Amino acid sequence: MRILISPPMRFGKEFLGGMRRTLEVYSRIGEEVYLCVDERTLPQVDPEISPLLSKFRLVSSSSTDKKTYLKGFFNCLKYARKVNVLISYSEYSLSVYYTWLLSLFSRKPFIVVVHHVTEEIRGSKFLRTVIAKSKGIICLDNPEVHEELKSLFPNKVILTSTNGVNVEDYYTSEEKICDGIFIGNYGERKGSKYLFQIWDKVNEKIDAKLCIIGKGWSEIPKNSVYYGFVTEREKIDLLAKSKVFVFPSLYEGFALAVAEALSAYLPVVTWDLKWSERYPVAIRVTYPDISSFAEEVVKLLKDEKLRKYVGEKSREFAKTLSWGKAAEMEKEAIYKIMESK
Repeated sequence: MRILISPPMRFGKEFLGGMRRTLEVYSRIGEEVYLCVDERTLPQVDPEISPLLSKFRLVSSSSTDKKTYLKGFFNCLKYARKVNVLISYSEYSLSVYYTWLLSLFSRKPFIVVVHHVTEEIRGSKFLRTVIAKSKGIICLDNPEVHEELKSLFPNKVILTSTNGVNVEDYYTSEEKICDGIFIGNYGERKGSKYLFQIWDKVNEKIDAKLCIIGKGWSEIPKNSVYYGFVTEREKIDLLAKSKVFVFPSLYEGFALAVAEALSAYLPVVTWDLKWSERYPVAIRVTYPDISSFAEEVVKLLKDEKLRKYVGEKSREFAKTLSWGKAAEMEKEAIYKIMESK
């Protein structure tokens, strides 16, 4: 089967977790895969990510330059006409609309990959209408996400896939520069407001430094350091030099950042919400008990023996999360959707 992935993937600071997941999965899928890439940001590809691109047939396109945008679209369209199916690698409107237009002009079916149900999907009738025109939906194996999609698209074929993590890329270090670490862009879904409250409570009991990786943070909790966007290598090194992964997120499809933290031997403290059931080794605190959340963090920071014990359990669980399995599930889902009426 020949597959084309769109819209044009952006690299550098525009590279997101959903894009990383797409490269990891489709580089292992064993099919002929064309990947639309933004030619302007392609030279900024992370050295840790670059080897994955060799598994794809790259289609030069544009998504960051208005002058070449249309030319890039027509180049993607040229290849769209040669393939069997188009894949929108995320549920965001830019990705869905671009892939839908390619589908219209190429007369080829398209599939939408949904990582989590966004407010955009819930609030935009037009976006839901376009998604409903797809051949089918692939979502991550999160019952909460699957159930909501079934209620929104009752007549659509919706199958599940999963995520993985390259456990061998992660390590731990005796040198610690972060007591707590958080990875995520600023926003309500990521529980940003709770992070401020939790870290205040932690610092009432112990002098602890929080490291934050992500975009959009105009303010940060007290006694914190904001790293902004970092490379894959910098992220891996910061995780290795941290003691506890603090993650008060409210809603996730998979939470790749949690999988990465577990791989780095980190105890993970999070809420006991539906999404976190995937991670039984995490310390799951009753939502929204700020004091209890902070107490769990403090307990781990004060007890090195406990922290290392939980960290070993974290690493063992992370070994069960395989990109190979994700690729197998994705391939099976695509074939089933294409065979459906």
